[in-house]
Amino acid sequence: MTGTVYTEVINLARASERRAHMQAELATAGITARFLPAFDMKEHAPEKLLEHCTRTGPWGVFQPGNMACTISHELAWERFLETGAEFCVILEDDVYISPDIAAWLADLSWWPDDAHLVKIERWNGRDTKVLLERSGPDHLGRSLRRLFSRHVGSAGYILNRDGARIMLAHRPFRVSIDNHLFNRNASPAARAVVTYQVNPALVTQGNEPEGVPASLTHRKKPEGMEKWLQKARRGWHEVAYPLSTYLKFLTGRIALARVPYAARAGAANPPLET
Repeated sequence: MTGTVYTEVINLARASERRAHMQAELATAGITARFLPAFDMKEHAPEKLLEHCTRTGPWGVFQPGNMACTISHELAWERFLETGAEFCVILEDDVYISPDIAAWLADLSWWPDDAHLVKIERWNGRDTKVLLERSGPDHLGRSLRRLFSRHVGSAGYILNRDGARIMLAHRPFRVSIDNHLFNRNASPAARAVVTYQVNPALVTQGNEPEGVPASLTHRKKPEGMEKWLQKARRGWHEVAYPLSTYLKFLTGRIALARVPYAARAGAANPPLET
């Protein structure tokens, strides 16, 4: 399966420095992408956000900045479905990209038959581990394993057309984009798709030009009682896996694993942990 690929970078029209920075990163990686204006809160009334998102979600208030980012991804999925492409690569505008990605996108014969969504990013949390299936295909020195737990971050992933339709079908959005995509415990859309993880990852965040305004990189976080209520709700969703997931873990079909980023694939894949 070669498959035609639509690639888009989520980037605000006013974030010209980040766009130039990403254009250089893409050129180094050997791929091209479209830069179309992301949803900008400064250009829309607050009511516009509520045409796409709910005011609250599973763990409390849905912050406007998170809404705007989620809508930006939504618009990219819609543009993808307007093309004839079979696959859609979404990147955010602050990532490092492995040069290996060009070979992965040139021939998608590695795409699992049952997959709707493949996460190619690692989350930067130092102690982050995710639940991955023990068995699965390998490709170009990296593994592809089905993902069974939350793995936040929406800076790098690939959707097929069915995956994009499923993500769009679960509107209005109730959680931020990374949770909508990759948090099975909080997102019906994430439960409705089959998701795989590339390990080591092909993309990681942190590639930002110097002097970027904080307003472009930071979103408002809850404070006070709202913050602690959110932590409690999130804590519950961290353990609220279906019984089938616990059984897979206890029988050894899935295991905890770290997902590092690797600019070049090594000979060995990161080990799963028991």
